[in-house]
Amino acid sequence: MGNKDNITKKYNYKIIFSYDGNNFFGYAKQVNKKSIEEEVTSKIALILNFKEFKIYASGRTDKKVHAINQVANFFLPFKIEDKYSLDSFLYKINKVISPEIYIKSIKRVALSFNARFNAKKKIYYYLINFKSYDPLKRDYELYVHNLDLNKIKEVISVFIGTHSFINFTSKEKDDERNFIRTIFNIKVVKVDSSRIKLVFIGDGFMRYEIRKIVGTILAYNDYKITLEDIKSKLNNIDNRDIVPFTAKGNALYLDKVIY
Repeated sequence: MGNKDNITKKYNYKIIFSYDGNNFFGYAKQVNKKSIEEEVTSKIALILNFKEFKIYASGRTDKKVHAINQVANFFLPFKIEDKYSLDSFLYKINKVISPEIYIKSIKRVALSFNARFNAKKKIYYYLINFKSYDPLKRDYELYVHNLDLNKIKEVISVFIGTHSFINFTSKEKDDERNFIRTIFNIKVVKVDSSRIKLVFIGDGFMRYEIRKIVGTILAYNDYKITLEDIKSKLNNIDNRDIVPFTAKGNALYLDKVIY
């Protein structure tokens, strides 16, 4: 058996899929732990009867985080269409894959396409219930008592722009970009009379970054941190002092990847 990274890269396939992250230990493969990557890879391998490939996702979501439109690509030395139509392939894989995952589409793309490196923007949203706790939705939203929307709108502007988010991630090293990321916008979107989405649009997000920003926003709502303290954490590359606030994972959704 050859190395998965060294197979003849003749054909490149792009898939878009959704998943409920509650029962997974995140997207990335982990030893003896259930992951999205392992489940998707193993089921594609099963249907194609071919194991020598690797899936490249747009990014790794954390434990319990969900996705509406995750994007990935993988290379094969043969055409799937020589075995099945792509519609038939989708049907077969969705019959055997975990019911918490659904492959929405597949298409053959240029060999140059890379789901991670070609991404220009990523859109996530964090779902907050600010009216009444709903036990049936506890795994899909965060209930916040006494949410002040004016304070929320005030603090989110601090994070917009290009900053060093070194104190808003659990990532230990970031050699490629030195913890620099750009958040193009953070929007407060009303879902219904009880819920809002905090919509994050950025060029990429590091581990726990959005959750730590949301946690900090909510800490500001609760008068646990000041705007000055938040600003001092941003771009403070000489003194790493990670914020202690991290919102729970299962209210966070990867909504869309833009290429």
